[in-house]
Amino acid sequence: MEDQRKNELAVVIAATVVFGFVNRILIRIPYMVLGDFSFSFLISVVTWWIYNSVLFSVAEQMQMGDGGKKRIGKIVLFGFLATLIKAGIDTCIDLTVARQPNMLLLVAAMELSMILYIAGLDYFLFVKVGKRKIKQEGKEINALVTIFVCLLIFYGGTLFYYLKQVNYAVERYGTSSMVQEIGLDNAIWNLTTMLGRRSTTVGAVVYVGCFIIIWWILEKITVSQESN
Repeated sequence: MEDQRKNELAVVIAATVVFGFVNRILIRIPYMVLGDFSFSFLISVVTWWIYNSVLFSVAEQMQMGDGGKKRIGKIVLFGFLATLIKAGIDTCIDLTVARQPNMLLLVAAMELSMILYIAGLDYFLFVKVGKRKIKQEGKEINALVTIFVCLLIFYGGTLFYYLKQVNYAVERYGTSSMVQEIGLDNAIWNLTTMLGRRSTTVGAVVYVGCFIIIWWILEKITVSQESN
């Protein structure tokens, strides 16, 4: 049983690293807005579909689900439905946060929403699919929680640094003729777009790390419902 759980964690870690690496290289952030059938949208759909399917497959192994075509069909269907839910979340973010002239805030909303989405998805997979329950004891996860918090603080610090750069630029150059010519909102959008693209490297490291830690924490604090 212990070897099986280690293998499951290894599969999740490998899939998560590949998911983050592929998306960072191809499109920076795996973001899906319904109605936008661009290359980025298609890549995001494919990678999220595969990743969600892998997580479901690993969770189902906890219960030693049935094999064959029936199981493959369940995995593919779940991956599609989970991806559709994620696309709905991304679309809502696009319809709200994207309406302001600061790309950094949109990037932060996209990447943090992924972490919250994975937290909810993993909990569902462990409790509903894997038929596991939360243990009362959780002392063994202190180190993991600390790393998780440090990743979020690191990401928050990066965004704060970039936002300070934007504020400085606005204060110093906001009244210049060049900025007035293109409009302050457009100038802020152009600057934050550049900084937002830079932040995606840090963002990818953070959300990949958080994805792995969330699964690892749930693996440590849950036991089979059949256990006493």
